[in-house]
Amino acid sequence: MLSEIRVKNFAIIEHLKVEFGKGLNCLTGETGAGKSILVDALNLLLGSRASPEMIRTGEEEASVEAFFDLSDSRDLEFLRRMGVDPSEGLLAKRLITRSGKSRAYLNGNSVTLHMLEEIMENLIHIYGQHEHQHFLDPLRHIDILDQAGKLLPWRESFEETYRQWFRCRAELQACSAKKKERSERIELLTYQWKEISQAQLRPPKPNEPDEEAQLSAERMRLLNAEKLHTIAQQGFDTLYGERESVVGGLKATLQRLREGAKLDPSLKPLAETMESALFQAEDVASALRAYMDKGFFDPQRLDEIETRLNEIQKLKRKYGSTIAEILAYQEKISQEKKTLETLDDRIGELEKEYQSVKEKMICAARELSQKRKTLASGLAQKVEQELSTLGMKKARFAVEIKEMAPGKEGKEEEDLPAISEKGMDQVQFLLSPNPGEELKPLARIASGGELSRIMLALKSIFSEETGVRTLIFDEVDAGIGGGIAEVVGRKLKEISIQHQVFCITHLAPIASLADFHFSVSKKTHGGRTYVEIKALEGEERVEEIARMLGGLRITSKTLEHAREMLRQAEKGWRVPKGKA
Repeated sequence: MLSEIRVKNFAIIEHLKVEFGKGLNCLTGETGAGKSILVDALNLLLGSRASPEMIRTGEEEASVEAFFDLSDSRDLEFLRRMGVDPSEGLLAKRLITRSGKSRAYLNGNSVTLHMLEEIMENLIHIYGQHEHQHFLDPLRHIDILDQAGKLLPWRESFEETYRQWFRCRAELQACSAKKKERSERIELLTYQWKEISQAQLRPPKPNEPDEEAQLSAERMRLLNAEKLHTIAQQGFDTLYGERESVVGGLKATLQRLREGAKLDPSLKPLAETMESALFQAEDVASALRAYMDKGFFDPQRLDEIETRLNEIQKLKRKYGSTIAEILAYQEKISQEKKTLETLDDRIGELEKEYQSVKEKMICAARELSQKRKTLASGLAQKVEQELSTLGMKKARFAVEIKEMAPGKEGKEEEDLPAISEKGMDQVQFLLSPNPGEELKPLARIASGGELSRIMLALKSIFSEETGVRTLIFDEVDAGIGGGIAEVVGRKLKEISIQHQVFCITHLAPIASLADFHFSVSKKTHGGRTYVEIKALEGEERVEEIARMLGGLRITSKTLEHAREMLRQAEKGWRVPKGKA
């Protein structure tokens, strides 16, 4: 159960620490006092979107912490599977900053928001006023029914088959579309493949320039042949010319150094260096001679290169920015051509697979539909029993299950019923609140008070099936009053025997049944507003119940009425109290 919550710098909450207990916890206060801010804070722990606007004005960060006593929880294996030790309880925390960043923690360890959300969904459920809209929307009724009957595993299994059928159908339709244009496509691919093949492009080797780069370099040499020949000639003449050649000068210098080394051995290293320089100069001169003898300008070869480069450029404009990309494209169209040429075989395989998956999907949809129909009558009976205890003794409730109206798929195939990822059913809740009235959709006849009781009846049924131990009802009493308020309060009290229940209420008959009663109020200090939550006992609780009964003017009769209401609540319910 949720035993303690701490909130810091959230909305108008400066710093708040509240301890809760087992059974029914009620929060009351004037309209606008900030009762629902606590629910908003808990929603952060359930993964709701964080925003810098949630942070109290003038502060840089806000945090929400909740401690759960798990000593009476039934199934904690989900925590162990996620690496959380529940032996000492669970401390969940969410931190938001002005920068928009959000961090989550479990027992002091940083976790992902998804992990926090997944764990908290197994510990706490919040039922707010927006739940009314869920019950009015027929599209959500199928989800409510499946959840109530624990049919979600069967539905997930069906959804997987449905997705498999959908993928198979999409591929079959794509192949059929390709078949219509196959001959034209094969003709185009054949032309492209031949055009690339005829060019006989050489695949580039690792760490070497490709053919285009090599040809471009050769083209540059041919275009500058005369200049390059002159450079080589001048270099050779300088090194090996008849007059004052570099090689001649090096030879003479080497001879002198050798003679000097005989007189002074320290000159020997210089003589050796000079000898090496002479050899290198002779090698360069020899290479320049060979370079000149190759014959530079070759008009025919230049024409061949220009033609080849133009051919490569033409292919690049069509098939890729490099030779490697062109060859990769050729391999790709080769594979596509093979696929198209064997398309009939693939279509045959897909048709068999499609038929098999379709039959499996229809069978699974019918099985799921049958489970829903079996569940529907039992659920309707349970809801009617719950509504009877909530003051709607003559109300009739029904779950209408019809096949979906034929859609596009049904028109294409006679043996394929209208179907979606949720199955083949349309589910709608029907209600007749008074004797003699026909069953009609909830949205057309249910009042606010009736909706509150229907929702509470369903949640009462759900709470028997779920392992969630803490339930929070945010103004579930909207639209009701008088004796019905007491009936709703007793139902909340009944649920609180097996679950920890929180109820934000403005009705005294409900608050009087609380095992733990808290008042929520706004205070002002130093020009700043903040929220205060106070546990009420004794006379303070009497005064709060009296305020809820009598408004601004509280008389002695109102106070006595409040005391009598609390006495009657104590007599009617003797649920053991206990704090975490």
